[in-house]
Amino acid sequence: MKDVVSTIGLDLVSGADPHEVMLRLVAVACQHTGADRCTLTSLDQDVLRVEASYQPGGAPAFIGREFPMTYLDDQPLLRSAVETRRIVTGGSLAEGGRIDPQLQASLEEMHHTAIVPLPLGTRVGGVLIFSRRADQRFEMTELDEMQQLGILAVLALRNARLVEDVRRAQARGLETLLLMTQFVATSEDAADFFGKMSETVAGLVEAHRAVFWHIADGRLEPHPRAFGFTQVALAKMRLRVPAPGDDALAELVYAGAALRHTVAEGGAGPVMDGLLRELGLRDQLAVPWRTAAGPIGVLAAYDSRRGFTTQDEWIMRLAARASALVWQGFEAQQRVRRLESDERTRLQAHASRMADLERQKSEFLQLASHELRTPITLVTGYLSMLEDQTLGELPAAAANIVPLLSSRMTQMNDLVDRLLTASRMEDASPPPDLAEVRVDQLVADVVHSVDGTGPRPRRVIMGATGEVMVRADAEKVETIVGNLVSNAIKYSPDGGDVRVQVSEEPGWVAIAVTDEGVGIAESDLTKLFQPFSRIDTGAASEVMGTGLGLYLSRNLALLQGGDIFVESRPGEGSTFTLRLPRSLREAAGGNR
Repeated sequence: MKDVVSTIGLDLVSGADPHEVMLRLVAVACQHTGADRCTLTSLDQDVLRVEASYQPGGAPAFIGREFPMTYLDDQPLLRSAVETRRIVTGGSLAEGGRIDPQLQASLEEMHHTAIVPLPLGTRVGGVLIFSRRADQRFEMTELDEMQQLGILAVLALRNARLVEDVRRAQARGLETLLLMTQFVATSEDAADFFGKMSETVAGLVEAHRAVFWHIADGRLEPHPRAFGFTQVALAKMRLRVPAPGDDALAELVYAGAALRHTVAEGGAGPVMDGLLRELGLRDQLAVPWRTAAGPIGVLAAYDSRRGFTTQDEWIMRLAARASALVWQGFEAQQRVRRLESDERTRLQAHASRMADLERQKSEFLQLASHELRTPITLVTGYLSMLEDQTLGELPAAAANIVPLLSSRMTQMNDLVDRLLTASRMEDASPPPDLAEVRVDQLVADVVHSVDGTGPRPRRVIMGATGEVMVRADAEKVETIVGNLVSNAIKYSPDGGDVRVQVSEEPGWVAIAVTDEGVGIAESDLTKLFQPFSRIDTGAASEVMGTGLGLYLSRNLALLQGGDIFVESRPGEGSTFTLRLPRSLREAAGGNR
């Protein structure tokens, strides 16, 4: 017998299927004690369950039946064994109490019974029930050895159930995470997500209601799409957040302790208990909802269909932890949106200020130009009269100064013209007067007018591939080319030829002006086409200019669908190239 018992004990602790081992156990126990039937029952979560039973001729039909613990009230022998935790012997279980009609015949055929309690710690985890038809009582010595083996069997069974519960909880946890990823992908906002999540949590723990409570301004408030609550109920669900250490609700919020209880028992704190009773709720399982930075609120489920379990708590903690990460994601999105909104507002205000400044500058340019035009015209007229001696002959010293003054007045008049052009261009540039223009001839005329001019006359060499036609505004093209050639001469203080080349490209006409002057550093190229921008180098510091020529030239080119490009190296000269589209259709295609 000892060998058999040892083998069964080893099977139980080695991880074999506990149900199969228990069937062997009751068979061996039945044979060892000479009983006609041996039944093993477990007492788990207030339920008495028949786990295994053996009798010669076939297993009884009641295997797997479950009975509430109140069943013990109708079975004195069973109740005595469970309450005293001692082996009890007596007659038939059908005597001295009410029995299940389906079990009556099976119990009445047995005349002697022995109840062996199987204690686990402070509780009885199950019982072994031995029955005999013959009028022969059971001996205590033959039952003691069975008690130890039965305890081991019930313990193994309980562990197997715990493992199965963990597996089910893990599966539910994975399902929770999968649903969360789907909710994140399909939810438009935080309220939508937490509404779906509340319903999912309620389903996972088999509860009728679930809600995320959020801490806001020192109060716990439910998310508006809580599952299972009416809007009237949600309007009542406002709780003051207790101070740390005040009650069970404070422990839940601050210390991370779960709260599982029935409303009738209380235990959540006077404020929450009162609210739950007012809402007519039966029971509650609540877990903390928090991030590493601190508490966000509480996740709670209510009105369980079967009673909340430890596995339910684990599932809800997992859901709360994962939902906290989602909450942080929504919060981060809101912060980004707020920053973007603030930045847009700041940029709009800056753009508005810049537009005002541009408008004020344009108004000033127009006003100043118009106001300067009259005195310049007046002074120029008198200088002209002095030059042609209409007002009489001048002394030699004065006669030498008048041409210089006339030259300066011409420069001032040119400056005013450019200021007016710039201000009109910024306000509303007039559309170009486009027509078919023989651009090679136009450029030749410009070159002829400036060739040999300047303080140090030099050659301006013109080149063209032949007769080149372009659809453009002749006056504006003449202004652009004149500015480019004039700049090439001015910024070649040490001499050198200026070359102007007119050529055709696919869809475009190019006019390139090349000098052998001071050149431009790469870092200064971006400043070239800004209004009033001048690049002062040592070699060109004495060159007079307004800083408007290139700015105006490029804008005139853009108006016709073209652009101006520059290539330059310090000390080696520069090439400015005006490109104009051959037709309006090509201009609409964009510059290259």
